[in-house]
Amino acid sequence: MSLYHTFKFWLLIFSLSFFLSILAIFSRLIDHTGNLAQRISGLWARLLCKWNGVKVEVVGMENIRLDKAQIFVANHQSFFDIFALSGYLSVPIIWVAKASLFRIPFLGWAMKAAGYISVERENRKMAYKAFLETIERVKAGYSVVIFPEGTRSEDGSIGPFKKGSHLLAQRSNTPMVPVTIVGSGKIIKKGSGMIKPGGIRIVVSAPVSCPQKDIGKGENILAGIRDTILRNYEENLERI
Repeated sequence: MSLYHTFKFWLLIFSLSFFLSILAIFSRLIDHTGNLAQRISGLWARLLCKWNGVKVEVVGMENIRLDKAQIFVANHQSFFDIFALSGYLSVPIIWVAKASLFRIPFLGWAMKAAGYISVERENRKMAYKAFLETIERVKAGYSVVIFPEGTRSEDGSIGPFKKGSHLLAQRSNTPMVPVTIVGSGKIIKKGSGMIKPGGIRIVVSAPVSCPQKDIGKGENILAGIRDTILRNYEENLERI
């Protein structure tokens, strides 16, 4: 059954990416803001979850502001984190993605149409440029997701948060929202292409303000957000 689900997933992701990417690209002809392309991206993500037998449950939706940008700070376990957050959070999300993805035909064009931000992490100058662009997009009212671990977890554990993740919140004067993702690591593990259908539980906690000038306090707040995510992860692990 695992081979069946794996074949089905990769067939769906290539076919959906092709057709919906074309739709997202042409959507810019009638909507130059990219909002329509973002909604198409959300549909792509929901279909990938539903058609692959992945049930997503969101707890704490009342903590998401519909009228204001937020910076969602989440743990990272698998590719399905992106699908679940894009498809099931109630606000459009701008993603910051590595530049190589933008060079993939159709997918990269659709990402550009949706207003996603390209970053070359190995180039400090270009990475800083992407950081500044992200600040401007957040100030303009677009929400963004940060995975402060920097990479996907290999065993499901939540790793240390990299310093500096709070700077985006401080520079844009935007609250950070702790988001705990449980279950996605069991669906597809890091380094594996095999798919095992299952459930994902997303726990959205209350937003946390981050003072603009006190960098040291910002780091303490980020540590507190990690503690919140760790606690929620442990409390919800048996519910998946």
